[in-house]
Amino acid sequence: MKYEIVPIEKLIPLEQVFPTHLKNLEEMIDRDDFILKAIIADKKTGTILDGSHRYVYFLKRGFKTVPVHWVDYDDENIRVGTHLSHRFFIEYGTTGVSKNECKKRALKGNLFPPRTTRHFFPFRKIDIALPLDQLKKGSIKDVTHLIVDVDVSEEIAHNEKYIEEINEEFEIIVNYLSEVSQTKTYLIEQTSLMKHSRGVAFFPGKFHPPHVGHILTILNILPKYRKLIIGVSEDCPEDKVTNVNDIINTLNLFFKSFDNVEICLIQGVLVEKTDLKGLPNFDVLLSGNEDVISWAEKYNIKAELVPRSEGVFCEGTEIRTILKGEEAD
Repeated sequence: MKYEIVPIEKLIPLEQVFPTHLKNLEEMIDRDDFILKAIIADKKTGTILDGSHRYVYFLKRGFKTVPVHWVDYDDENIRVGTHLSHRFFIEYGTTGVSKNECKKRALKGNLFPPRTTRHFFPFRKIDIALPLDQLKKGSIKDVTHLIVDVDVSEEIAHNEKYIEEINEEFEIIVNYLSEVSQTKTYLIEQTSLMKHSRGVAFFPGKFHPPHVGHILTILNILPKYRKLIIGVSEDCPEDKVTNVNDIINTLNLFFKSFDNVEICLIQGVLVEKTDLKGLPNFDVLLSGNEDVISWAEKYNIKAELVPRSEGVFCEGTEIRTILKGEEAD
């Protein structure tokens, strides 16, 4: 949490403080010789939103500068109420106090009794552990008007009431965590069912040779299916460009880290087959070859035409021509 060391006269109090609580705080700070948290105040008015007892300590000890974390009190993410449960309410009328009332009372010096307000911030109040010798000191101030005249028993009763609020917060948090945990379990089950509901796709081809266009096409297809089976056709021509074994090895090498990709060999010519014998089990056939799609539809195989893959700057035909060392037409 960012803070600045600023002149204490830039701050104005919003609430009075408890005498015994102040005394105990004084002893703790004097013993440790450092301040643990910065005061939180409105940048525009200087109104102290958190740290009233620390503010009075600094005044009483004659400190001229103090650590302050400035905020914009008009920020809708900063809210105020009179009970910890009011962090869940937004509109004034359900929280017992408004920001405007707080600003007006602070500017007029019409202070609230101790711990009347509960301010809620969109950040955590982080410890700063600032040594006191880094703050400037001046003359001791009279703080009598800032300390409420109450018996310690009243302070104890107030603390016990505050503890009840905190216990209620704990219960809300525990219930919320339970609800979130149940939601997480539900979503995990739903996601698992959704993943399982995706079919298995079969993507046959010669891949002669495998190129970036093939890879990009496969990567675009992959998220839509639970599994993708890449079928390498056995009728790939044997030439000095590549062969079936090299194609399968290349594809296996690239997709070895994909647990939902399988490479298989298609024996014979796919479009000459009269049944599905020798083919893997799949739900849909994907191809950029319209002849393959027509063959699939002929045998009532669910099929989808995908855009034909292209290599980098050229098509597979041109890649083969280059690799053969022949001039392209």
